[in-house]
Amino acid sequence: MNTTGWIILILFIIADIFIISYFVKRSSRKERAMSPTRRRNPFRNAPEPPLVAEPGSPAYGLAKRLEASLPSALPDAVRQRVMTEYPEITEREYEWRWVELKRFFILCAVMDRVPMFSKAVDEVWHEMLMYTYEYQQFSDRFLGRMLHHAPNTGSEQVSMKNERAWFDVIYVQLFGWNEYSAALWGPFFRVPLPREELEEFRHAHSFIENERFNSWTYERLPEAAEAIDQVIGGLKERLLEAENGSPPASRKVDYGNNEVLLASAVFFAWHYSDDFMHRMEPEEKYTEKTAGATGSSCTYASACGSGGRDDPGDGGGSDASCSSGSSCSGGSSCSSCGGGGCSS
Repeated sequence: MNTTGWIILILFIIADIFIISYFVKRSSRKERAMSPTRRRNPFRNAPEPPLVAEPGSPAYGLAKRLEASLPSALPDAVRQRVMTEYPEITEREYEWRWVELKRFFILCAVMDRVPMFSKAVDEVWHEMLMYTYEYQQFSDRFLGRMLHHAPNTGSEQVSMKNERAWFDVIYVQLFGWNEYSAALWGPFFRVPLPREELEEFRHAHSFIENERFNSWTYERLPEAAEAIDQVIGGLKERLLEAENGSPPASRKVDYGNNEVLLASAVFFAWHYSDDFMHRMEPEEKYTEKTAGATGSSCTYASACGSGGRDDPGDGGGSDASCSSGSSCSGGSSCSSCGGGGCSS
């Protein structure tokens, strides 16, 4: 074989090596992308999800109202659409996502603004929105007006941290903490309630003085007013205990006891905000599921509440106070997210 032939043969060999290398790397990337999800998927052996709200919970009345507000064919239609669009989701994981979406809607009835901190839950909401007529019916029946899904526009990091702090405390007071819920929303209690807001909250004589709660639903929905009153009463009791109490005896927080969890969150936010995340460290048995959490959508919705303090009539909520930002779920960056959340 002459020199030219050898050169051509070598070039063919090099080309073959590059082609084989390309497909090996591509296959490896695909396996790496899929394998962690399979290994860390917390819903593989998950139990059935709990009720949206247990009897005796401040949210129980709102949960009953929500179920009665859903058009009869909508839940099955949403399930079928999600399972078609996301074939990797198991039936059990979908059931948990659906429960958490309904809890999100209840939070929209209680809070003035609620970021959507879970990409997984937001995906279900997106598919629900495809049924525009039925979704409009649901919004009108449940909240008395349309619950819009609005894209975020970006905001300061500290603002989103405060939003997450309030989300955590009010969510746990309404529904309790659960490791599978945390796997969807991301780790709870990474940031403290802001001290300045706690100061204002302590001196407020009525809920209307605190803009964290939804004045639209409070004035129109008895179930929302009851839930808001109970949430505020519980927070004030824990704040009073935090002012006069001593630190919890245990070095790590028992996330399986909601009363201990909430009392610890308020106490450490009041006294040790600079060291809050370390002091709220959960016992080891509660950390496995949340390690692979799918939270971090960090988006907003609009018009589930009063339409904003400056515009009570049109259900707006598209101003700076309802924009999304970074560090929304345990420090993950969400500055470029889109989607929705609940803001009034």
